[in-house]
Amino acid sequence: MDFGGLVALREVSFKIEQGEIVGLIGANGAGKSTLFDIITGVQKPTAGMVFLDGREIVGLTPHEIVRLGVSRTFQLVRPFLNYTVEENVRVGTPTSTGGSTTCSSSLSLMQGGIYS
Repeated sequence: MDFGGLVALREVSFKIEQGEIVGLIGANGAGKSTLFDIITGVQKPTAGMVFLDGREIVGLTPHEIVRLGVSRTFQLVRPFLNYTVEENVRVGTPTSTGGSTTCSSSLSLMQGGIYS
């Protein structure tokens, strides 16, 4: 993503298979939030593509992407102490129904990543 000359992400490419649980770590300013903003439709990338189950999702609105099964949570300064770790994570998932949660889709960022 190019923010007027400052490149937040460059040549990002990965694939998450159905059922996988993946973490993303990095230093402050490394582009983690920008990456999630792109995947969830909050920002449109300046180059590259994002696919969900083989369908390009760049250009869809955040609510359209949520309907496809992709959502995000935000960091809580204080977790709910009477909740398990899983329950604290699920607080931010609008489609949570009380059952177990797994990745039900395949997500890929293709060919040179989101940005070039």
